[in-house]
Amino acid sequence: SANARFQSRFFIDLRRPRNTTRVFALSDIHFDHRENEDWVHTIDDSAFQEDVLIVAGNVADSKVAVGRCLTTLKQKFRRVFYTVGNHEMSVTHAEHARYPDSIAKLHAIIAECDELGVDIFPAPVCEGLTILPLFSWYSAEFDENDPFPDPNAGYDKHCKWPMDADLQAWKYMAKLNEMFLAKPYYGTVISFSHFLPRRDLPFDRSKKNTAKSVGCEMIDEQARAAGSKIHVYGHSRTKHGQVHAGVRYANMPLGFETDWPKDNERRLMQLFDGKNLCTQEWGADGEPPLGYTKRVLHATFFVMPGLKDADRRKLQAALSKLSTFSGVQVTFGTIGSTKRTKQEFTNDIWPELETLSCEATHSLVVVAEDVAALKAMLKSEAYKREFAVVAATFALRSFSVDVLLGVDLKHERKPDPTLVLFCLRLGPTLTEDSEDHARLVKATEAINKLPGIEGKIAVAFHPSGFGRFSQRELNVELGLEEAVSAGFTHVFVVAVDAPESWKMLSQSKTYGKWKAAIEAQLSKLRAAMPSLAAFALPLELTASAAAPRKEKKKEVLRR
Repeated sequence: SANARFQSRFFIDLRRPRNTTRVFALSDIHFDHRENEDWVHTIDDSAFQEDVLIVAGNVADSKVAVGRCLTTLKQKFRRVFYTVGNHEMSVTHAEHARYPDSIAKLHAIIAECDELGVDIFPAPVCEGLTILPLFSWYSAEFDENDPFPDPNAGYDKHCKWPMDADLQAWKYMAKLNEMFLAKPYYGTVISFSHFLPRRDLPFDRSKKNTAKSVGCEMIDEQARAAGSKIHVYGHSRTKHGQVHAGVRYANMPLGFETDWPKDNERRLMQLFDGKNLCTQEWGADGEPPLGYTKRVLHATFFVMPGLKDADRRKLQAALSKLSTFSGVQVTFGTIGSTKRTKQEFTNDIWPELETLSCEATHSLVVVAEDVAALKAMLKSEAYKREFAVVAATFALRSFSVDVLLGVDLKHERKPDPTLVLFCLRLGPTLTEDSEDHARLVKATEAINKLPGIEGKIAVAFHPSGFGRFSQRELNVELGLEEAVSAGFTHVFVVAVDAPESWKMLSQSKTYGKWKAAIEAQLSKLRAAMPSLAAFALPLELTASAAAPRKEKKKEVLRR
């Protein structure tokens, strides 16, 4: 029975660690087209073995081709979740004798999915993350200008319904979801259907009455009833990723060869990276697109009052050894900028610096190509036995924070390049899929869109940590004590060409809106460090945000 199938697979990954799983999506594969079948076979055989793939319908016309496609995908991904589209529901000429109607074919496809281990019912894929497939069909009511069936349209004429195709087919499909919608799903839910759930999603409106055969608003009602944070759909063969009314909608169609520009690289879409929800294109070779992988920014702030020149020279001598490590750039300096001391910066540029900087006087800034390069430096004898020992001699206290480098850094030909870092401890309700987080991201983007700031100001807002690592997990990976990060959860990075540019921004209404949005989310829990700390640092290195792409090692075939 359907309930037995649901129960048998529901608990497989209920306790699987969250950071061991990524989720990808694809729709409209059309495996019965040769070029599409060839592309599916190019998906890397080993890169996704711990990951999950969502297939949002229109895999192929014939059941045989559907089975072949799902078999191929199941060999490449740990779990495959699938729902049917209109192409699967067509009964091909060769299938007339076997399937009296489209419902019989649907049951046959479900049975084959059971045999292949392909999921068609909801299930957790790791701790706190559930995938929810939704059966669906289109309704003429989706056409708000003329919400009535067109008897002459002839949509999907090869589908054979033992019911009214216009008025009953979509209700039948929606009914199939009801027993699963009654279940409680804890944590984050990613839902998917083949047909469009909202009228404001993009589709080809050039053809008359197209809206009658592309979607159904009941899909959106069911997805939201289950608490979905991302809904994947297909059918429109239009790539899309955008938030509508608090839910992110995504479509990554393979489509037909004619749908794509010449020489365009077809990709998957990543929805969950092991830590956060996202909508990011991803290569079939298992590699992200160029520029996706960022460098790591590691900053340590020291309270070193009265540091003498001789002491500083000792630190610089230890620092010179750290600069020899491959894949890292290291600088050490005073709080302020190259041309302004901390006191001058406070007096002339930013009066809040004195209070927000938590008495810090100096900083160590490291930009690393990846976690491995940063780890190699921090675990080296040069750092542990020399720099850290010398720094501890003069520092009353210190703390560190890590974040992906979301802005390009450049100090050449700048009047007085400065890096402003906000370390934030935000409340536990602020998650990557929350509306409050979306507002903070939007406020950050508004700053980057200010006219006339190109080359002068760039900002980025990200969780502390890096990639799949939370700050706590990254501290463990780097061999640092948990206390060094002071519990900060997010970092706001500002790179400016001169302190005057920061002064201009800090006095703007756009920054004021960002500040108000942040202050509303600051943690109210008492801690040793405040919920907001900020620092101005001399910018003395040049590094792009994007990490250099590492070449894959090619296997050498031995005869």
